[in-house]
Amino acid sequence: MKLTGDYLFDAPVQAVWDALFDPAVLAAAMPGCEKLELVDGNLVGEMTIKVGPISGKFSGKVRLEDKVEPQSYKMIIDGRGAPGFVKATASIALAPEGTGTRLSYTADAQIGGKIASVGERLVEASARAIARQSLDGLSENVKIRSAHQAAVEPVAAAPAPSVPSAPSAPAAAPAAPAAPPAEPVYKRADAGEMAKTVAKEAAKTMWPIAIAIVIGVGVVVWLLVR
Repeated sequence: MKLTGDYLFDAPVQAVWDALFDPAVLAAAMPGCEKLELVDGNLVGEMTIKVGPISGKFSGKVRLEDKVEPQSYKMIIDGRGAPGFVKATASIALAPEGTGTRLSYTADAQIGGKIASVGERLVEASARAIARQSLDGLSENVKIRSAHQAAVEPVAAAPAPSVPSAPSAPAAAPAAPAAPPAEPVYKRADAGEMAKTVAKEAAKTMWPIAIAIVIGVGVVVWLLVR
């Protein structure tokens, strides 16, 4: 199964690149993601995925290769679970476009086990839906991450207050530096929304087959009544 696509982010290239390597951002953006950690340069995590009547948890590892910051990198994906397995190689490229960033991706995936029994069309529709919702979520979380960093940097760069060496009178205690903002709260992907997106993608994928079936049935009925 091959997938290709692109997405325009309303953020500079470096901001998008940094977010793509932040496990907290990715975990929030991906529907069904329950855990994601960066271990020895690899992303390791767990996701619950539903494709048609098949659903279950996958444990997987994503190896990151050929990184050219902030332009491109490759992902080697290996996921396994009760529903089956997924092996994929994906290439990601970033390029500036106006004030934003165009992300392009190509992926070649192999699936097996129960998840393959639902058919390639439905699996492909589900994969497109997951990719689209993940990129929508990533776009929002890139902005949240950038806003948080912009709030933290002035606090970190603020000079320490000076204290007179020999005050002639008791001086008021210097004001404590403002505490940096708490960790950003990223918007998490909605599994219910993903189900709706999957249904829409499946409908777009399956409509040629549905039309063919309707035409075929119509021809049979016409032959019977003529």
